[in-house]
Amino acid sequence: MERDGHTGSATGAALPAGGGPLPAGGAVAAVDVGGTGTRVRLLPGGPRADAPGVELPAPGRTVGADGIDTGSLLTGLAEALRQERAARPGGLPPVAAVGVGLSGLLGLTADPEALCRGLAELLGADRVVLAADVVTSYVGALGVRPGAVVAAGTGAVALGTDFAKRWVRRDGWGHLLGDAGSGAWIGQAGLRAALRAHDGRADGSATLLAAAVQRFGSPEGWPARLYPHGDVAGRMAAFAPDVASAAEDGDPTARAVWRRAAEHLADTVVAALPTEPGPGTESGPGTEPVVSWCGSLFRAGELLAAPFREAVRAARPDARLVPPAGSSLDGAAALATLVLTAPDRLPDAAPYLRVWTRDGAARHTAF
Repeated sequence: MERDGHTGSATGAALPAGGGPLPAGGAVAAVDVGGTGTRVRLLPGGPRADAPGVELPAPGRTVGADGIDTGSLLTGLAEALRQERAARPGGLPPVAAVGVGLSGLLGLTADPEALCRGLAELLGADRVVLAADVVTSYVGALGVRPGAVVAAGTGAVALGTDFAKRWVRRDGWGHLLGDAGSGAWIGQAGLRAALRAHDGRADGSATLLAAAVQRFGSPEGWPARLYPHGDVAGRMAAFAPDVASAAEDGDPTARAVWRRAAEHLADTVVAALPTEPGPGTESGPGTEPVVSWCGSLFRAGELLAAPFREAVRAARPDARLVPPAGSSLDGAAALATLVLTAPDRLPDAAPYLRVWTRDGAARHTAF
């Protein structure tokens, strides 16, 4: 059994996507917290296509010596909610449950209970589901069924799970140690190819050099613009669209960068699949493993998706590729709905997923 540090118990092989009808007054809030921003969605009717909702932006998380600054995150959310309430004569709907996807939960959150308590107070909710952003990305893309999902934006990470005993994360190590195939990886590869052209070395790209000069100025100034910057990964990822444009215009070096990125992402998601189907789950004997994907990097379309699918099929011919059904915010909304409609079906899966209740009565309070 693979758990990557998960010590909780299992509650079942699979979870339903929604669970059932919401109780009266059962509005849900979905919160997607990233490094550059936070999205909040309030859904009076739950995560259904016909439910009217409110969506608003808020500041992202900041990281200090002690990890994620919970206080500043809650302050930013409180201000965003205050402004939204002031702009709406009828105010905002009461919230029964909150689903949260948090970037950095697995390694940078010193006090997850304080964050849950603060979110419950801000929104008046009795229940909070706090999950790593890779979990909400997984649920948004594939639903609550066994498989593996790779999420690729500035960084890259994959999750393989059966929503019972198996919780496996692959990559997500950051731009210095991993995140292979991510936006930061593509941007860095493109800048390196640009510098090879600048230096007159083989395998450089004059097209990428011209694009990088337009974005960052003279190459001699790139170290000063990139190395001291607090978000160097984000700055490198900002060059990924330029690498995409060069690839679409036929630049062979840029096309090779995107193909290699797709191969890296395929390697990562395949590594999150079980090597052999396990009994008693949807990925049991006779059932092919399921793979999906999500994240802003896949907005590049077939430039990335086609070689990604090709590489997954080459590595795991038995895998079934399923296009993503939704986003990480959709996944957070689905988890919030599930904690209202079928709380006993949620796994005790700390640190990947935790459930907090105001009265502390739930058996899944694994902090």
